Amino acid sequence: MEETYKKLFNEFLEGAIGEENKSRYNSAISNYYKALTTLCLLIIYRKNRKTANSHQEVDLFMLTLFPDIRKSIEGLYKSYTGTYQALKKKQDCNEIKNGIKTVIRMAGIEEEFKGTLEKI
Repeated sequence: MEETYKKLFNEFLEGAIGEENKSRYNSAISNYYKALTTLCLLIIYRKNRKTANSHQEVDLFMLTLFPDIRKSIEGLYKSYTGTYQALKKKQDCNEIKNGIKTVIRMAGIEEEFKGTLEKI
């Protein structure tokens, strides 16, 4: 499962970077948020070998297992769902990217995701 999460994370991240480079910020935010969620799924799986099947389950696991990390990314779901209702800007992408960086650092997986930190 770990390898699947890593591959999905990279696929969403690469898609987000490509969309952002084309100034398609709504699509970029959607993919960055999916990358963020997949990263959360990875650390949840590593902690308790459980998988989540919805955003609600991810949020519950994060709240239970990683409350500090969850608190640091609180509110980013609204940025993601906001892509359905408003045109987003580059600064909105940065908000989600910063969330990804925060999760990587707070989970202590900087070395493993060094390339990601350099890309974003």
